[in-house]
Amino acid sequence: MPEQIQPLIPTTLAWDNIDRLEETLSGGGTSHRVNGIAVQPTVYGPHPPRKTLHKPVVKKRTLDADPIILPPYNAGERVGPPSRLHIALDNRKVVEQAQKKNLIWILARLHAASSQENPVAGWTGFNITTRDNEDVSQNTVAYLPTINAPATEMSTIHEVLIRSQKIMNTLELKSIVVVCDQATYAKAVEILWKHKDKFSHIVPILGAFHTICTLMAIIGKRV
Repeated sequence: MPEQIQPLIPTTLAWDNIDRLEETLSGGGTSHRVNGIAVQPTVYGPHPPRKTLHKPVVKKRTLDADPIILPPYNAGERVGPPSRLHIALDNRKVVEQAQKKNLIWILARLHAASSQENPVAGWTGFNITTRDNEDVSQNTVAYLPTINAPATEMSTIHEVLIRSQKIMNTLELKSIVVVCDQATYAKAVEILWKHKDKFSHIVPILGAFHTICTLMAIIGKRV
């Protein structure tokens, strides 16, 4: 576990495939692996002591890299997602506030265009200037050990979930959030649905970019 990651603090893990496509004659034999990071919010105050492992100092100039062979994962028969209860969300205040901001931006743009005064920023710049007084704290980000296996195999995704659960137990957390891209997410939830009791404390989340891509694909098919 990286030293900057503290226990008892809400943690988010992000896993993604990192492919190094070396130029080979056949196109094969390239490197495929999965990298992960741990993200924690900044917490002010005394931190609980960590259990540190005392490693003997060895004066070696080389590292022994033993090949890691992941145990095979037998997917077997697929299990569908569990049933979800309907949750009613009241977002009328949020929508009303957003509509007011958009109206102010439109009126300001029209006034600046007609009077030829200082131009008003675009929609993104306007929203940034109206939120510049909010305090932003830097998160703590740490890299996790690499999994030297392709993300296209179910055994690799199973190893991702196992390592995420070990990190959760090490940090003494009740649950942990795991963020993945669309391909990894599809395999991860398939394993989670089949092993509900084993990985019940892992919360999978699809990354924001792939969520938007999925939404755009749905709009393109429905419209």
